[in-house]
Amino acid sequence: MASMPERTETERLHDDAIRESLAVQRRLSAMTAEEHEMERAMKAFEEDADQAKRSIEAEWRAEHWGREPEHPPAWHTTDERKHPRR
Repeated sequence: MASMPERTETERLHDDAIRESLAVQRRLSAMTAEEHEMERAMKAFEEDADQAKRSIEAEWRAEHWGREPEHPPAWHTTDERKHPRR
């Protein structure tokens, strides 16, 4: 009968370990879901920014009768200023 309380304590410790392991798995799963959501949001933001840049460039070209403006948008690199896109 002396082994009964030890077994109960062992079972309790085992249950606690399983509970903690499941809690860690839930947190990891939630963090992974949050990471994926952030990646989707970043991709959507980048696509919106690219679309805005294209829209601004098209408007700017229309204002300059199809030519490259003398002072291109700030996001153009030095190389793009030397060799503009057409």
